[in-house]
Amino acid sequence: MSNIELKSEINTIIKKSGYSRSKDLLCPLMRVVSMRHKDVPSKQIHGILKELLC
Repeated sequence: MSNIELKSEINTIIKKSGYSRSKDLLCPLMRVVSMRHKDVPSKQIHGILKELLC
């Protein structure tokens, strides 16, 4: 899965959740995205999450 697709999905999850962007969402989002996409490496997901949230 490409980084652009992951960024788009993570942004959608954040918008639908109703929470504001913060570092506190890193672990919950990591868990959700990892469960949805077991084939995507954790390092790739973590890097994108850090880029979007920090």
